[in-house]
Amino acid sequence: MSSAANPYVKLDSTALPKRRAHVFVLGNEKGGSGKTTTAMHLIIAFLRLGFRVGSIDLDSRQRSLTRYVENRRQTMRHENVALPQPHHIVIQKSPFPVAYDAEADERERFGTAMHKLTSENDFIIIDSPGNDTYLSRLAHANTQTIITPINDSFVDLDVLAQVDGQTLNITRPSIYSEMIWEQKLERAKQDGSSIEWIVMRNRLSNINAKNKLLMTQTVEALSRRIGFRVAPGFSERVIFRELFLQGLTVLDIMQAGNTPVSLSHVAARQEVRELLNSLRLPQVDERIATLRSAAREEEAAETNASSSSPSPAAGTADAPSVKPASANDASAAVVEEPEEQIRA
Repeated sequence: MSSAANPYVKLDSTALPKRRAHVFVLGNEKGGSGKTTTAMHLIIAFLRLGFRVGSIDLDSRQRSLTRYVENRRQTMRHENVALPQPHHIVIQKSPFPVAYDAEADERERFGTAMHKLTSENDFIIIDSPGNDTYLSRLAHANTQTIITPINDSFVDLDVLAQVDGQTLNITRPSIYSEMIWEQKLERAKQDGSSIEWIVMRNRLSNINAKNKLLMTQTVEALSRRIGFRVAPGFSERVIFRELFLQGLTVLDIMQAGNTPVSLSHVAARQEVRELLNSLRLPQVDERIATLRSAAREEEAAETNASSSSPSPAAGTADAPSVKPASANDASAAVVEEPEEQIRA
C-alpha cells in the first residue's frame, strides 16, 4: 500500500507533550443522524468541565459544525455574553484532480491540524461528512474513539449491517463497518493501539413500541458480531434543533439561569450526562467527582454561615445567594476565533 493510500498518520511524538489529546470522531455515512449535534454537546460539556478542546470540521462543503461554532460567536457578540469556545479548524478538500496527489495533500493538511490541536488540547472532536471520503478515513484511522450516532430505525441500521427482513438475522456487515474494522487492524499493526467504537441510538421514542424492542435486540446482536459498544443517545427533542441557530447547547441554557427551564431541558441535559458517563473516561469522571465535592463543600459552608449569622432586619433585602458550581456549570469563558482553515 502506498504512503498516500494508507490513511494512518503517524504524529511526531518528539514534538508533542507526554499527555496526548484524546481524539473522538463522529462518523456515519448517512446524513441526519445527529453527528453535529452530538459533537457540539461533547465539545461544550468538556469545555464546561474545564478541559481544553479542539474541533475539526471535515465537511468543508456542508460545514454544519463550523456554522454551529460561528452561530455561537454571533450570540456572544449580540448578547454580550462570554461562552466557552473550542479551537476550531476546517480542513478543506484537496483541489488536486489526481487521486494520489489529492490524498497526499489531504494527509498533509490533516497531519498539520492534528499536530496543532494535539499539542494544545485535552480533547479533539472531529465531525466527519455523511459520505465516504479520504479525509473521513484519515480521521477514523487516527482516533481513539469512534462515535456513530444512528436514528433508531431499521432504515438507518443499514449503515452498520445488512439485516434479513424476515428473520432479523445479520447477513453481513456494511461497507462502513468493514471500513472501521480495516482501520482497527491497520492501527494495531502500525503502533499497537486500539480504536474503540461506540454506537449511539438517537431519536429514541419514549414509547416501548415493537420497533424499539426489535431494534434493541438487533443492535445488541450487532454489537457482539462486529465489535462496538452501545451508548444512550438523544431523544427526539425540539430543543436540540432550536439551539443550533444560537450556537448553544442544553448545557449553556441550564448554566445561564436567565431562561425558563422546562422538563425537556432537564431531560435533555440528563441525556448528555448519560452519554458522558458511557464514554468511560477516567479524567472526565475524576473532574466531575472533584467539582461535585467542591460544590458540596461550598453548599455546606454557606449553610453553616447562614445558620450562624443573624437574620436580616425587617425591610432589608437578603444578600444574593451564590449558586454552587456543579459538573456542568464549570465554565471556561475563553473566546477564540471560531474558524481556522487548512488549505494548500
